[in-house]
Amino acid sequence: MAKNNFYQKILVAVNGKMSAVHTAMYGIMMARSYDLEIKFVYVVDTATLKYLAMNKLLVSDERLDFEEKLHQDGQNTLNYITSLAKAKGVDSEAELLCGGVYTEIIKAADAFNADVILIGGVDKDSLQRNVFSPDQIELLANSKIPVLVVQQSDIEKQFKIF
Repeated sequence: MAKNNFYQKILVAVNGKMSAVHTAMYGIMMARSYDLEIKFVYVVDTATLKYLAMNKLLVSDERLDFEEKLHQDGQNTLNYITSLAKAKGVDSEAELLCGGVYTEIIKAADAFNADVILIGGVDKDSLQRNVFSPDQIELLANSKIPVLVVQQSDIEKQFKIF
């Protein structure tokens, strides 16, 4: 496809939710359509785990077990998403990060020289409609580049025929 001069690099922030997989699908379609570089990041929220442990809401053994499970979930999610990209002929990068979610996403976007960040919207099964998480709000407020919230109900159907 023709090279798009507006966006050249997109960063897709993913987590374990279905909306993140849909966001990745959207990003993959963008990357393939416009010949863009794409990077997926998954952030293990160790900042919250640390806070919970400091306030004695998690004991240190629980924290370590929980953190290890989150690392495994993150890596599994990244492996799945990069396999989706590969199946569509899109080269991608993936990185598992640890720390505060929105700060790590912003740092990753800066390091990648991303032109836009893609994040997922609210899962359609969620009881909370049109409500952003605190990390999404902070990302929207603090990002120096555009943040695109992907919320497209028929994305799986479109992705299959893409």
